[in-house]
Amino acid sequence: MKYGTIISTERLRPTTTIREHDLTTETESDKARVLFSAPFRRLQKKAQVFPLESNAAVRSRLTHSLEVAAVGRQIAQKIAKELVHRTEIADSDPLVNIVECACLLHDIGNPPFGHFGEAAISSWFKNNGAESKSFELHRKNFTPYYLDFENFDGNAQGLRIITKLQGEDQYGLNLTCSTIAAYLKYPHSESTREAGKNNFHKKPGYFLTEDDSIKATWDKLEIPHHVRSPLTFIMEAADDIAYCLSDIEDGIEKNIITLDQVLIEIGNALDSDAQIHWQEMVLKAEQYKNIINKFIYIRTNLINRATTIAKESFIENSAAIFSGNFHETLITKSSLEYKILKAARGFVALKVYTSREAEVIELSGNSIITGLLDKLSPLLELDTESFQIVLNKDTDGIKENGLQIHSRLINLLPSQCKKSYKHEASIKPDMEWIYRVHLIIDYLSGMTDDFALEMYQKLMGIRTT
Repeated sequence: MKYGTIISTERLRPTTTIREHDLTTETESDKARVLFSAPFRRLQKKAQVFPLESNAAVRSRLTHSLEVAAVGRQIAQKIAKELVHRTEIADSDPLVNIVECACLLHDIGNPPFGHFGEAAISSWFKNNGAESKSFELHRKNFTPYYLDFENFDGNAQGLRIITKLQGEDQYGLNLTCSTIAAYLKYPHSESTREAGKNNFHKKPGYFLTEDDSIKATWDKLEIPHHVRSPLTFIMEAADDIAYCLSDIEDGIEKNIITLDQVLIEIGNALDSDAQIHWQEMVLKAEQYKNIINKFIYIRTNLINRATTIAKESFIENSAAIFSGNFHETLITKSSLEYKILKAARGFVALKVYTSREAEVIELSGNSIITGLLDKLSPLLELDTESFQIVLNKDTDGIKENGLQIHSRLINLLPSQCKKSYKHEASIKPDMEWIYRVHLIIDYLSGMTDDFALEMYQKLMGIRTT
C-alpha cells in the first residue's frame, strides 16, 4: 500500500456530477454527502450512553460523532503536516478530509439503543434459528449469511447504509473508495474473522451481502483483501480518545458521578509515574472554579497530548502499518496518556455504564427491539410467492391468502429499503429470504430510540396515535 493509491478519487460508480475531479474536491464532496444524509441526521436521536435523554447537553451519537471527527481531524492534520514536509504527499487536505469523514461515519450503523440493540438483534436470531422450523431451514441453507444476523454489528450495518441504502441507485452515497476503506474498522465478515486473533477480528466489519462491494473497494485502492486502510488507524484512535472522556462529562452532567470521584478513582487506578502526571493536570485544573470547566481543562490537555502521541506512533510505525503488519492502537500502551485513558475507560464502565438510569433504559431497549422483531417476523415466515403478493400490493392475492396483517406490516417499511431489497433479490433470486431479512433489519436499524419506542407501543396496542 502507498499514499498514491489509498488516497484516490475512485468510486464504485463514477460520479455523474460535473466538476473537477481533484482529490480535495472529491473528498470534500464525501463529507457533504454524509452531512446531508438522513442516517447521519438521525444520529441526533440515538443514544451515546443514555437513551431517550431529554437533557440536550448530554451527548447523542450525533454530537459524539462530531467530537470524534474533530479529534480525528486534529490527528490527521498533525500527520499530514509531517508527510508534506517529507514530500510523501503533496497536499494535506485530502488525507484530513478522508479521516474526518470516516470519523463522522463511524457510528452511522448503530441500531436504536446502541450495543444493547445490537445484542437484542443477535439474540433474537439465535433463538429463532434454534426454535423456529422455518428459520432453522433457512439457517441450514444459508449458514454463512445467517451468522451475520446472529452476530449483528452496527459497523457492518453502517457499511450497508453507505454503500447501498442511500441515494438513487445501488451504490448508496457512492463515497470515494478511500473513505469507505477508512471507515472499515474490522476488515472481515463474520465468516472470515478469527475471534481472538487480533483487534481486527474482534467484530464483523461487513455482511457477506456487501462482500463484492468491499472487495472492489480494496482492489481499486490496491489494498490487500482483509487488510485495514492505514487511515482507519487514525479514525480508531480518535474514537478511543474521545468517547470515555465525553462519557465521564455526561455522567457529571447527569449527577451520576462527581468530579471529585473521577479525580480520586482514576488517580488510584494509575501506577506511580502516571499518577504524578495525572496529579499535575488536576492541580492546574484547580485554577477554574466551575466543575465542568475543570474537567474540560483536563479533557483538552489529554486530547492534545494523546493526538500528538497518535501522530508520532503513526509516523514511527508507517512501514508496519502499510505492510499490514501493525495490529495495535496508535495510542502507545507505554505512554502516560494511554494509562490515564485506560483508567478512565475502566471508571466509566464501572460507574457510568452500570448506573441504574442507564441500565433500566437499556433493558427497556432490549424489550423494544425484541418486541419489534416479534411483530415484524410474520413477514419472514412467508414463502417467497406470498411475500411477493404482499410486496406488490396484489389486493386479490392478499385477500385470497389471508395476508391482510402482512400487507399492513410491509407498508411500514421505507421505500428506500424496499428498493434495495428488490434490486438485490432480482440479481440473486435464490437468496431472496436473506435479502428479506436485511430489509427488516435495515428498517429497524434506521429507527431512532424514540421512534422505536413509539412504534413498539403502537404495534403492541399500548398507544394508537
